[in-house]
Amino acid sequence: MRKIAILTHNMEGGAFANLASSLSRGFGELGAACDVVVLRASVESYRRYPDVRIVSLGARRTILSLPQVIKYINEQQPDVIFPMPWYFNVIAVWAKALARSQTTIVIGEHNICSLEAKIEHRNNPRIRYILPLLMRYTYPYGNGLIGVSKDTISDLIGELKIPLKIPTLAVSNPIDPARIEQLARETIDHPWFHDGGPPVILTVARLAIQKQLHVLIQAFAQVVKQTPARLMILGEGTLRRDLEKLCQDLNVQQWVEMPGFDHNPYRFMARCGVFVLASAWEGCPIALEEAMACGAPIIVNDAPGGSKDVIDYGQFGMMVSNGDVNALAAAIVQILTDPHLRQHYQQQAKQRSQDFHYLKVSRQYLEFYESLHQLEGKDQ
Repeated sequence: MRKIAILTHNMEGGAFANLASSLSRGFGELGAACDVVVLRASVESYRRYPDVRIVSLGARRTILSLPQVIKYINEQQPDVIFPMPWYFNVIAVWAKALARSQTTIVIGEHNICSLEAKIEHRNNPRIRYILPLLMRYTYPYGNGLIGVSKDTISDLIGELKIPLKIPTLAVSNPIDPARIEQLARETIDHPWFHDGGPPVILTVARLAIQKQLHVLIQAFAQVVKQTPARLMILGEGTLRRDLEKLCQDLNVQQWVEMPGFDHNPYRFMARCGVFVLASAWEGCPIALEEAMACGAPIIVNDAPGGSKDVIDYGQFGMMVSNGDVNALAAAIVQILTDPHLRQHYQQQAKQRSQDFHYLKVSRQYLEFYESLHQLEGKDQ
C-alpha cells in the first residue's frame, strides 16, 4: 500500500482544507494510506473531518516547521508528499534533502504566483522578493509538479523564470459533489432567501485585492438600476472597510451584505440567482467548482488562471473581459432576467461539476506519481 502525505497549513476551513480532505478521501478509496500533515490542528478540525487522518506538527509558522517535517519523513517514510501551497513546496524539498530521504516530492502550484507576489503582497518584501527567489532555486529539485491550471505552470516558467526541467501536469482541483449536495440542503436563516424577494447575486471570496470585489460592487450598482437584485459576499479579509465605503459611495449598501466566512456556503450557492467570480487572477477556484456542483449559473472573467478553464471558455458559464464593469453588469442582468438562459447555465454547471469529482482527480495525482516512480526507476 502506498503511503501518501499532504503537507499544508491547517484544516480550519477554506480552499486548502477542502482540497486536502477531498484528495485524502480519494486516495483512501483508491487503496492508498494518506496523512494530512498540518502545522497545528484544533479539536474542531478533527471533529469536522473524522474520516481524514490529520497529523499535527505542532509548529507555529511554516518556516519553523522544517525540523518537524524532517522528523515526520524519517519516522513515517511516506512514498510521496504533495505539499501545498508554494511555501510548503520549499519546505518539503528542503526537508527531503536534509532527511536524505527517497520520498518523492510532487510540488503543488495553486495560484498565479507572480501576480500574487507583486500585487497581493506588494508591501511584504519576504513574499514579494524572497519567496519567489527561493522557489526559483528550490522547485527544480522536486520530482514533479502539478499545477491547477496551465496558466499556473506557464507563469512559473515565463514570469518567475523557474527552470522547470521536471515533469509537470495540469490538474483541476477536486470537489466532493455528493457531500456538497448534502450540505446544500441545510436551511438558511436569512430573510433574503425566504421573503420571495429579488434574486441574490453571490460570490465566495477573501476580501482581498486578487478577488477584485470592487469591480463586482461597481457592476452591481449598475445592475440594480435595471432590475431588482441583492449582493452577498461570503468571506473575510483586510479590504472590508474599503468595500463597505465603496457600497456607501455608490448608495447600494442597503442591498449588499458581507456576513463573513461561512463553513457551509453551499446552501447559499444552491439558492442564489447567479454566482459571480470577478477575480483579477485565480489558480483553479474551488468555490467556483462547488457553486457549479450546487447548480448555480456562473459568470467569470477571462483573467489569468483556471476560471476560464473551469467553464471551458464559456461553454459551462458566461465569461466576460477581465475588469470590465459594464460587461459584467450586462451579463448579470442577462442571467437574472432570462429564465431560460439561467436554467441552461444551471444545467451546464451541474454537468461540468462531475469532471472535478475527487476520485477522478485523486486518480490523476496517483497516476502522475506512479509515472515519476517509473521514471526514477529507469534513471537508476
